[in-house]
Amino acid sequence: MTGAVEDAVRAAVSPRDLLATPSGRGQFTIAGYTARGIVLLLGEKQHRTPLPGQALEQVPDFLRGRGWVLIGSLYSTDGTPGSLDAHLKASTKTATAGWIAVVPEKAAVITVDRTRPARIKLRPGW
Repeated sequence: MTGAVEDAVRAAVSPRDLLATPSGRGQFTIAGYTARGIVLLLGEKQHRTPLPGQALEQVPDFLRGRGWVLIGSLYSTDGTPGSLDAHLKASTKTATAGWIAVVPEKAAVITVDRTRPARIKLRPGW
């Protein structure tokens, strides 16, 4: 069963849509949606990376009452404290924040500020 965020994402982003990371240096796609969440295809080799739907559903609560929050993607099992990366690493130890940030942006859940360091904030209504 999906929640409001995942429903918005599924309506806004089709599998195989080409998406660009906030920096514009990387591209990726969503391989598909499953009962457990979404599967991303990351990097040149299109590495299959599952992301639990729960991780997406928790993004509004994570951002609520906060201003701009760093995306903070690190290639480490720990994220920058308080960043989207740290939040997502509670669900997956893969550095997905720099990739996944554009997915809820396409669904009008968050706004992405692409200036360095890239950051996000919750859009009104969420």
